[in-house]
Amino acid sequence: MRDRLAEQGTSGVDVVVADMLDLPFESESFDLVIEKGTMDVLFVDSGDPWNPNPTTVDNVTKMLEGIHKVLKPGGKFVSITFGQPHFRRRFFEAPEFTWSVEWNTFGDGFHYFFYILQKGKRSPESNSHQVTLPAVPSFNMLHEELESEDYIFRTNVDEL
Repeated sequence: MRDRLAEQGTSGVDVVVADMLDLPFESESFDLVIEKGTMDVLFVDSGDPWNPNPTTVDNVTKMLEGIHKVLKPGGKFVSITFGQPHFRRRFFEAPEFTWSVEWNTFGDGFHYFFYILQKGKRSPESNSHQVTLPAVPSFNMLHEELESEDYIFRTNVDEL
């Protein structure tokens, strides 16, 4: 990733390898956290998706607690995942978190979900609100770009 960023001329980005269940950062140190497929990995051996096993629940909760901790007030957490809202919202909307939950679906036939959670903006509407995001590339175009993940750098976070 460091090499790719350097080749693109991107500066000011620190690449850090860390344990997603035990983030080594100070509280309220990030304006933005992006995860793409990280939570999906935690659900691989979860069993019944409606009632995941306790280890999965604990690990997902630890990951989200860490993200919530490191986000500044008003900071945003973006989750790009295969996880459908009826499976993910129970975790995102747990009472210990003070963020809003919005999402959009994209892809043709095979769907991805783009969740945007903003710390300190929890509202009653977050339980059922779905936002319309700016136009997202078609699945075929996005699928071709998945390996390079360059589309993440083209996401305008100011519009989220």
